[in-house]
Amino acid sequence: MGWQQHNITFPDRDTARLAITDRLAPALIAAEDDGQLSGWWFMNKQPWPLRYVADRPSPTVGALLDDLVADGTARSCTLGIYEPETEAFGGAGAMRAAHNLFHEDSHHLLNYRDERGHLGRSETAVLLMSSLMRAASLDWFEQGDVWAKVAELRPGTLAPERSAALVPAMHTLMTTEAHSLCRPGGPLDGRAEWVAAFERAGTTLAYLAAHGDLTRGLRAVIAHHVIFHLNRAGLPSDDQHALSDIARKAVMGTSDTPTSGPETGSAADSVSAVNTDTLTDPEADAEQLRTALVDQIRTDGRARVPAVEAALRAVPRHLFVPNASLADAYANAPVNIKYDTNGTSISCASQPLVVALMLDQLEAQSGERILELGAGTGYNAALLGHLVGPTGHVTTIDVDDDLVEGTRAHLAAAGVTNVEALTRDGALGHAEGGPYDRIIATVGAHGIPHAWLDQLADGGRLVTPQRLTGSVSRSIVYQKREGRWLSLGSEMNTFMPLRRGIADDDRRVVPLSADGTVRLQAPAGQAIDADALAGVLDQPRVEEWSGMTVRAMESPEWMELFVSCSMPSGLIRMLFPQTAKGTVLTADPYPSATAAVEKGAVTYLARRLSEQKTPEGDRLWEFGVIGHGPGSDELAVTVADAIRTWDRDYRSREAVFEILPVDGPAVEQRPGVFVLDTPLNRILVTWQ
Repeated sequence: MGWQQHNITFPDRDTARLAITDRLAPALIAAEDDGQLSGWWFMNKQPWPLRYVADRPSPTVGALLDDLVADGTARSCTLGIYEPETEAFGGAGAMRAAHNLFHEDSHHLLNYRDERGHLGRSETAVLLMSSLMRAASLDWFEQGDVWAKVAELRPGTLAPERSAALVPAMHTLMTTEAHSLCRPGGPLDGRAEWVAAFERAGTTLAYLAAHGDLTRGLRAVIAHHVIFHLNRAGLPSDDQHALSDIARKAVMGTSDTPTSGPETGSAADSVSAVNTDTLTDPEADAEQLRTALVDQIRTDGRARVPAVEAALRAVPRHLFVPNASLADAYANAPVNIKYDTNGTSISCASQPLVVALMLDQLEAQSGERILELGAGTGYNAALLGHLVGPTGHVTTIDVDDDLVEGTRAHLAAAGVTNVEALTRDGALGHAEGGPYDRIIATVGAHGIPHAWLDQLADGGRLVTPQRLTGSVSRSIVYQKREGRWLSLGSEMNTFMPLRRGIADDDRRVVPLSADGTVRLQAPAGQAIDADALAGVLDQPRVEEWSGMTVRAMESPEWMELFVSCSMPSGLIRMLFPQTAKGTVLTADPYPSATAAVEKGAVTYLARRLSEQKTPEGDRLWEFGVIGHGPGSDELAVTVADAIRTWDRDYRSREAVFEILPVDGPAVEQRPGVFVLDTPLNRILVTWQ
């Protein structure tokens, strides 16, 4: 067997982190259990190299990587050739030991999350590498020399006063016996094997050095290991320099200190006070992370409005999610802050990319009055406060007292003075503060509450994530023109629904598979015969392929909306684990609003690699419909015909939306026009 390598390019670090943890890690473990590969490991850089031992590329891993490219999670994936750095790691025997460590290290890093109050990756790296060095029989000053080599290989700068202030914390980490931290409830609870893997590597390197089997000096080899681990842990080069330089100073500025730990207090107690902020400057790191986040948002085509970009760069998100680590606070991902009794998230700090998208849509101006529906953490309200400036005012409301109190505290911590937070039912708005120049909802709605429209000033703009039909939602900008509420634009978007008020839009779960792992997440008020659909996926499968194709990074969002409008049930979100793909479900189900139901039949959208290619020779994916249950063959044809109709007649068009009163005159039925009923109003959808 030989080495296989896949080079995976992700659009950004946060997408990579989620995809690797949630999707690639289970696939690697499954492939390893199935005997397809062994010894897998990775480096955390772009493109992301994945390496493993196998006689051919793993089918399980290959299928998952195709999925990542097909759904846009990864931009590309290519096979590569792995060239081990055998001489750099000290020869063939040392390279084998390195590969063993790389595998163990990768396995632990994939499911290791640093959280506030626990050890971060920087601190954990010091503990692990210090364990390796002691196992390799390096004395105190020899360890300092290793860190000095790393600092030289990773040049950078760190303020002398900051460096000096961090030396005591570094000394604590370097002299702590890491196994003492692996006890239940300890900072490295459950990570004893991780520590042991580094100790085994150190012992092996010492043995090879003692027998003349290293082709480089022992300390030079270990310095290379330090850099590889820091890269794999995802630490930027500047952080690597700071870490190694402080460690060097912790040694060279002291006498030869015993390695059994600090003289006072237990090692575990001393280290428990060292968290992910100890070895870094939190404010400097926050600014650096915030800058990187906004840069990525701009690269992804959001924060197009200069004022929105400026607000994102100015407002410190970490102050609004104080229980999250800095890395999570500035990840391009939601941060959940409240859960219901079933453990389902019911409030969060929204994904920054989505925040930027909606603020672009809102186009808030200096001096305006804005109403926000759904306070959450207060972060979005703070951004709005920055946009309207000192002469403007923002009112943010939420249905939960605890969230409102948290919002007030976060706003105060950030020094925001032009935002007030109130406890209200979001569907009622806040008439006392109106009229408003802009209203923005950061909760999902089905119908549009009348209060929102009534509280807008003439020429005002409403931005709301609206569930239109089935589970299909879009963030729509509405403005009143010539007496009609018409859309100015829309973007694909989904938010947590309104709850505990007059415009609730709750969800319910309808199991489809016998084990309940594949299920519909349907609107609570939608008529679905759950008993008739129980275990329906165990019934024979039918397929109907549409002939409609998309490119690898092309979004079929308008097709999804058109088909959902065309079906009585709409398209409903189907939840499923990765293990259902290729077993209960087809190999490549479409991971979005996907399922149509009719009595005891269910169909869902799927994709397959098309034999056709683009004019440039790139791959295309064909959409089809998979059905189960009585009548699913007819239902599958109906759904596929809707896909074909969109492809033939409406692919080059986009939809516009209009809010109509429930009791208004009937709308003339014609192709490309749909009327969607909600409890509060009707939504006219017209393809233009």
